[in-house]
Amino acid sequence: MKRILSCILAVVFVFTLAFLGASCKEEAVEEVVEEAAEEVEEVVEEAAEEVEEVVAEEKLTFVHINASDPADPFISKISIGWKEATEKLGVKSEEYFAYADLAKMIDYTNVAIAANVDGIFVFNSLDAEALHPSIEAAIEKGIAFALVSTRDPVYGPDKVTFVGFDIEEQGYTSGVWLAEQLKDSELVSDVKVAFMAEFNAPYSQMRSSGILRALDDAGITYTASEIYEVGIDLGVAIDKVKSYMLANPDTNALLGMGSLSSPATVMVLQELGYDPGEVKWCGFDLAPEVVTGIQAGYGASNVDEVFNYGFYPAMALYLRAKYDLVVGDLPIATVMVDSTNIEDFLYWVDQGIK
Repeated sequence: MKRILSCILAVVFVFTLAFLGASCKEEAVEEVVEEAAEEVEEVVEEAAEEVEEVVAEEKLTFVHINASDPADPFISKISIGWKEATEKLGVKSEEYFAYADLAKMIDYTNVAIAANVDGIFVFNSLDAEALHPSIEAAIEKGIAFALVSTRDPVYGPDKVTFVGFDIEEQGYTSGVWLAEQLKDSELVSDVKVAFMAEFNAPYSQMRSSGILRALDDAGITYTASEIYEVGIDLGVAIDKVKSYMLANPDTNALLGMGSLSSPATVMVLQELGYDPGEVKWCGFDLAPEVVTGIQAGYGASNVDEVFNYGFYPAMALYLRAKYDLVVGDLPIATVMVDSTNIEDFLYWVDQGIK
């Protein structure tokens, strides 16, 4: 664009010289005009080439399709990361949210494929198998693809970038923390464990599996509930968790598997009057209510760098779509946050990053 402006200024300068020569002899004027015409032609050609370059570098179009609700604090942070990355990369960005509707998530993906966008990022916490045909169609059309939450069951990182980590291992980390808390309270046998999740999906299944594996490794015996679905509305989730706890007062460990079930579980413990640590609690992410619960000493949360779930996919799509680079998988770090280190995270929580 700067070169185009320079070319325009050059044209103005050339014609100025031509008119300034009008007071000279006619022959001199004709010579100046001829030179000016040649100069103008060169300038126009340069400008045309510049315009062609700008057109050739037309903005890429990327689409973020999310299985969940943008009001979910976890999802909102992903969106912040996505928007910052796409703005800095100078690409056109669109976002669609499926509100836990699998059919809608797949429809959004197929519409993006039909529109021949340059890259698609899907946060798929619902069904990896069901999404695969759409991913296959995108890959066949040369559309860059990135996933968060669940991997594609067929394509490896050479075809589809996965941003994240082994979710079962994340659950295992939480389970190690829980095992330590149970042992400190001399609760090592017949421990009653309750799992709460937005819905029974791969992420909640893998996290709960990792937690139980850690308890097994610690030699703790337990009775674990099935994953109790509480939905994606916080008020509804609180009511469902409360009903469960009132019906199962012998629960020793109440665990939230997601970004809404985590605040719901710790809020219920407080509302029902449990003392901190009386029922062991662990969750995921750092919703405001989770922060309050941790500060009050109710337990801990396994926290990952949520912002990067949006930022990294945009980077991966850009590198694939523009340079055909094989990006591979991009890892996300996680850490247990409890009352001993929560203060270190609060600034970034306030910024909507963590």
